[in-house]
Amino acid sequence: MTPARFICHTLVALIALSVSTSAFAQDAETGNASTDNVIGDLPEEQQKAVQQAIEDAETPEGTTVIVIPPPTPKMRAYDPASETDQEAEAEERVPGVQLHPKGEDEMIGDHIVDSGDIKFRPGKGVEINSADDNFQLRIRVRVQMLYTLVHGDPGPKEADEPNENLNDFRLRRARFVFQGHAFGKHNQFKLEIDPLRKDNVVLDYYLDFTKNRDIQVRVGQYKISSNRQRVISSGNLQMVDRSRINSEFSLDRDMGIDIRSRDFLGKNKMRYVLGISTGNGLNNPEFTDFAMVYLARVEYLPMGIFRDYSEVDFARTKPRLSIGATYSFFDNANRDRGMIGLPFSDGGTADYHFVYVDAMFKARGFSAITEFAFRTGTRKIGDITMDPEGNPIVPTDPRNGLGWMLQAGYLIPNARFELAGRGALIQATRSPTSLGDSYAVTFSTSWYFARHPFKIQADVSQIWEDVFSEGATTSGCNSRPRSNLLRLAILLACCVFGACKLATPTESARDVVLVNADPRCQKLGAVEGVGGNAERAKADALERAVERGATHVRLEPAHPDLEDGMTTVVTGTLFECPSPELMLPAAGYP
Repeated sequence: MTPARFICHTLVALIALSVSTSAFAQDAETGNASTDNVIGDLPEEQQKAVQQAIEDAETPEGTTVIVIPPPTPKMRAYDPASETDQEAEAEERVPGVQLHPKGEDEMIGDHIVDSGDIKFRPGKGVEINSADDNFQLRIRVRVQMLYTLVHGDPGPKEADEPNENLNDFRLRRARFVFQGHAFGKHNQFKLEIDPLRKDNVVLDYYLDFTKNRDIQVRVGQYKISSNRQRVISSGNLQMVDRSRINSEFSLDRDMGIDIRSRDFLGKNKMRYVLGISTGNGLNNPEFTDFAMVYLARVEYLPMGIFRDYSEVDFARTKPRLSIGATYSFFDNANRDRGMIGLPFSDGGTADYHFVYVDAMFKARGFSAITEFAFRTGTRKIGDITMDPEGNPIVPTDPRNGLGWMLQAGYLIPNARFELAGRGALIQATRSPTSLGDSYAVTFSTSWYFARHPFKIQADVSQIWEDVFSEGATTSGCNSRPRSNLLRLAILLACCVFGACKLATPTESARDVVLVNADPRCQKLGAVEGVGGNAERAKADALERAVERGATHVRLEPAHPDLEDGMTTVVTGTLFECPSPELMLPAAGYP
């Protein structure tokens, strides 16, 4: 049995194991009634849940935690007679309801959405939750506008006018994103649409089954987990665009299936991805001879899981580090870079080996990311020897080489301003190769009106192509050259925005914690905790609350961060209140 066949069989077995234990899973919570006077005044449907939440919370000394659970929903039974289409009318006339699978009628029935379950989250858009938390939909719009000024040598060196001034103003990116979960929190989905593309509209559509912590399944079209910066959303970048290393070595989006874990073994320190994909690339379905892409990735976070798939340290976290490594074998790639690039002119393919090593570090407003990429392969020459005009075709060599980049930035304290810099190197290694040498240095400034959801960025770069002693200057929002011979580019004013309205507390939250009604409590601001699971995220939020001197914390229920697909997030509000003996019982604090 070949190694590729063994990997396929192993994946099938593990996926079957995960799906069999996680499909359409429902979570249940139980608890004991509280005898506390304040909790006893709450509605009956909240007493048990609040008491259990307080007992389960890992509470640092001096901090009181009140978690707001949704009230127990009163679901309406599914009534086919309420439907108007012909299929529902037919179902109403069919006898034998007792033969339906247990719980099926409740599952497909109405799932109530209370007024407090619809809210805006900055950068996340409109969020709609069913009262039983089994269904969620987030709708978000993101747009990036780009102005570019180019001065240099965009044409051949022998051109009559090698130096030109060019400019461009365009919508660089536009995204419509629909994501959430259905039939339980562990059945997640994401649909991302790009309305600017003429041929490729759907960028991502995939399903995540996450019930099993250590063996989770993702299937669909998505970004392959090659290098870290490619997986980071374009809306969460420190600069206007990704580095040149990404455009040269990334595996990009593909149709595939993998198994992964966001918190392997529950230690809050490890993640992995093991998967296969077709190798056809974005929205390019075609029949193949089982030549596919095989990938394995591991990540180690020695100081705990954090937002390592979002650049810039807005949280000013304590020192955190994430290290990742990926190996991928691409069998019969029909483009010179793998999934992207140009088709081989002779009609042949290449077998490529990819190796990636990357790291992300954050500490007190400072952030740094570095990536190393290596690609080597051999050509399988095709049978096309002449072009349409009858000229002989010279077979293209594989693009064997390596790339390395280092990027770092610092967010100015008590300000929305950041300075960042980046260096990138691409160099040919194994001969023969069609990869050319290049080097680039970039400096960036960013002004964050509302963190990543609403920002303005500009950067300036200097690029050397082929001969390192020949300098060329480029600057702007996109470090990638307009052509292989580009010498100068200036790109300014890139804006990324989403829904920026603040979420208002739900009615159930006002019933439990009447903080806003008591003038003696001072609101300190918002808090966010991140971890591999809900417990770790809650502990992180509490630790941040203590650092900021909060005496009371109001936490919202934990939710997965579907933007990066790697973390669980808990958000809340911080307050500084008088000691409990000075508070009236009506204030709602135990």
